[in-house]
Amino acid sequence: MHIRIRIVIAWALAILLALSFAGSGLTKLNPNQAMVERFENWGYSGSFARLIGVMEITGAILVLFPSLAAYGAGLLAVVMIGAVYTHMSTGIGDPGNAAKLMAITGILIALRARDARRLPARRIDFI
Repeated sequence: MHIRIRIVIAWALAILLALSFAGSGLTKLNPNQAMVERFENWGYSGSFARLIGVMEITGAILVLFPSLAAYGAGLLAVVMIGAVYTHMSTGIGDPGNAAKLMAITGILIALRARDARRLPARRIDFI
């Protein structure tokens, strides 16, 4: 694939994922009663919704940085694997949207994996 096409596709997918997951994550950080009940119906606590929200927002931010996008997409893929499993094992909700987002995160990982390998090793001094 031509490098410019790969870059355009990667940015389009990164922006799509960032917008989708930032919005979803924000609703889970301060969940309303319906969101808490949804998580409880799936067998999770309301505070688990906050954890998922933090993971979604973190992933949404990371996908916007080319050298970190593969890691952010990987984090989001893990969340989506859990979402697909939850929907399928409980029979509550449709796993289709989560599966589509998981596929998009996989494509972004493939497109940005080269950028992730280019991260220089850095020593961090805390003093």
